[in-house]
Amino acid sequence: MKILKLFHIYHSFLLKKWYLFLYLFLMIMALITTLTILQQLNQDQSSFKIGIVDKDHSKETQLILGSVGKGSHLGKNVSLKKHDEHQAHQLLQQQKLQGYFVFDKGMTKAFYKSGSLPISVYTYDKQSTKSVVINQLTHSVYDRLMLSMGGILSFTHLADKPSDNETLMTMTDMLFTGLNRTGAFDYEPINIYDTGSYYVVTGYLLSIYILCLSLYTVLKMNQESALKERLQMFHFSYEKLTLVRGFIAWFYTLLWSAIGFIWIRHALDSPFRNYNWPTVTSELLYFVTMMILCLIIIDLLAKSWLNLILKVGLSIIIIGFSGITVPTIFFQHIFNNMIVSQPFSLVTNQMLEITLNNYILDTHPAFYSSLVVLIVMLILVLVWRYRR
Repeated sequence: MKILKLFHIYHSFLLKKWYLFLYLFLMIMALITTLTILQQLNQDQSSFKIGIVDKDHSKETQLILGSVGKGSHLGKNVSLKKHDEHQAHQLLQQQKLQGYFVFDKGMTKAFYKSGSLPISVYTYDKQSTKSVVINQLTHSVYDRLMLSMGGILSFTHLADKPSDNETLMTMTDMLFTGLNRTGAFDYEPINIYDTGSYYVVTGYLLSIYILCLSLYTVLKMNQESALKERLQMFHFSYEKLTLVRGFIAWFYTLLWSAIGFIWIRHALDSPFRNYNWPTVTSELLYFVTMMILCLIIIDLLAKSWLNLILKVGLSIIIIGFSGITVPTIFFQHIFNNMIVSQPFSLVTNQMLEITLNNYILDTHPAFYSSLVVLIVMLILVLVWRYRR
């Protein structure tokens, strides 16, 4: 039977069963949309809106407010805005603020007199994660202020009758250096995956597997009975049918992979840059090819219950042990890191890094060797079945 005729048969079947395509498309769209909405809600909840109240109204506190600015240097999702005390308290009660700082009256005089900086912190509660973070942030700002103010105090004591302008310039320089993270107190933030963003990416990878397996299974039609009744006269017919439906499933799955990645890239507002498209393309091509090769080899080697058991095993490996549902960090040091080093885990980790951090991981030796092993295995199986 000619290969082109087989392609025509399968596409005719897909056109007649167009509602199956629609069902799969809607199911995958619902999955990705739900994950994207949850991620957006989680991102909104992770933002910090902090107020700042100046009751001292001194030259120093005005400089501090100017140094802090809009709070963009305090964290990615931190906004810091000046309020009066009554307004800040009302916003806190309405949970429109997660907390606010108060520069108490006489703060500057107290520092020059006793070396202390009375700053009060008000949060909605004391137990929540955000309250703890705000208090930790206060300690960080407080330490920087103490160092900056200490430098200012030393300058006023050591300088030979500095003018008001010289004192003001020194205060401004020290406060900006102390409070701005791009100055002397620069630090490298620790990037971790946001849970919502993590599962949007892995949900997208899961949708690729669901579509691949569904198309490959749907295209099988009544192949077994058809072979027995009509195709026994054609040599190598079962193998040709299996390869053709594998190729069709591979093509349409790759098509969705490209569309889906563009979607999640915009939905997550990810830092991904276009110069990394070749890496993404190779990862998705590898991911889909590995799945199709596994499915074809299983169909050529196993029948009936063994076939089902092997496909269930493949699904467990991809869904359960590749980082799609449970992060691969939990599988480290298990079976000598075999789970973390299996090819589907490597793809998941690479897609997470490149999508969420625009970072490319080093290529693991198992990445290419696994593909080569499956291709060689498929060739050997096809040769064996052809000669049988």
